Amino acid sequence: MLLEAVAALEGVHCWLAGEGPECGALEAQSARLGLGERLHFLGWRDDVGALLAAADLLVCPSRIEPLGNVVIEAWAREVPVVAAASAGPKGLIKDGENGLLVPLEDAQALAAAVRRVLAEPELARRLVAGGRDAHEEGFTKKAVVARYMEFFEKVAA
Repeated sequence: MLLEAVAALEGVHCWLAGEGPECGALEAQSARLGLGERLHFLGWRDDVGALLAAADLLVCPSRIEPLGNVVIEAWAREVPVVAAASAGPKGLIKDGENGLLVPLEDAQALAAAVRRVLAEPELARRLVAGGRDAHEEGFTKKAVVARYMEFFEKVAA
């Protein structure tokens, strides 16, 4: 779905980080779609923070994404997020506030959402601010430790 969306986004470059058994199929799909130099297969990476720091946005097109750690990582690094409405992202993202959600398997909707974030700087700023707030409220060390302490106090009582 992501590759189809990129094909509809003239001038947009996409980095795919990671490895897996679908790499050959993705390379073949990229060739069929004529993505050429606009799609970059980065392989396995240990520098997610550096990639996010250099990115204009994060796209999480996953059909199955139980938690959405990559969304939380993008929020922590103040990168706007566009995601397919799989379980994890849908549970984290408030559409239009801290990210944009699109229907599963809808490459055109994904392309439209990416286009909006790139074309509307105010929207991108609003999504970044909302993501930063969501990260601070729920995913920093302080927030997680506070929830554990609350849980332990309830259990101990």
